[in-house]
Amino acid sequence: MKRTTILIVLAALLLAGCKQGTNEFATRTLSGEQCYQVIFDEKQAPWGTDFFTKTDYKLEWPTKGAMSAEAERELLLLCFMDSTATKFDEAAQRWLAMPFSYEDEYDCERKPVKSIDENEEYGYMHLESSFTQDSALAVFTVNTESFVVGAAHGMYSVDYLTIDKATGNVIHIDDLVTDTNMLCEAVAHAIQDLDVNKDTRECLFDEFRDTDRMPMPGNFVVDSARNSIMVVYGLYEIAPYACGIQSVVLPIFWLSKHVPLTPYAKRLFGPGSHLE
Repeated sequence: MKRTTILIVLAALLLAGCKQGTNEFATRTLSGEQCYQVIFDEKQAPWGTDFFTKTDYKLEWPTKGAMSAEAERELLLLCFMDSTATKFDEAAQRWLAMPFSYEDEYDCERKPVKSIDENEEYGYMHLESSFTQDSALAVFTVNTESFVVGAAHGMYSVDYLTIDKATGNVIHIDDLVTDTNMLCEAVAHAIQDLDVNKDTRECLFDEFRDTDRMPMPGNFVVDSARNSIMVVYGLYEIAPYACGIQSVVLPIFWLSKHVPLTPYAKRLFGPGSHLE
């Protein structure tokens, strides 16, 4: 009996140790919503009537201490476009009260309301984030969608923030490659030469066809297996709206032939990720 008890205790300790060793990155779900009635001056009402707008968010957010303070400020900026906020509540409340573009063009006021009849046409700004992780990296995917009443179409974006779980810091593109100018050339070659990027190649604006250099991508993500980097261009950045957001896949071994990787990237991607 004593031997069985000892074995059970040892097994429990071993399982606890394994759980701690996974270095899980904990998150919580946060949400908020604010609706408004937009009231126009009768002589300036662009569509002959008042209408409604809604701002709302539903976000996976790191628990306290899961990432560095600097990294959390970057996440605040990415989600709420607020470069001064240092706290989530502060940034979220400002974002919920963010004015819509037509308020700069017309004489109107906004009146807070409890809810909106979903059958009516209304403008909106919607923000959502999801979260994935593996043993080394945590990735926040931030989706934004907006529509202004009277516009030809809505707008949307997808942005990524990759966290090194060991340090809690954001990984930037220049943490991975030694020369971002060479990266812009490599992206152009990846679009032209790699079949995985065929769809992007077919959608490019004429000015980017047969070029030897693409614009510097400000948005990227490391795939879950960490054998490639995907750089992302927003709507209208390199292709028409109808083609949507454009992603360019850069396999790491292929990329290392075009751009020197940093020592950090070589450690992150492991053996076979660079030429020796």
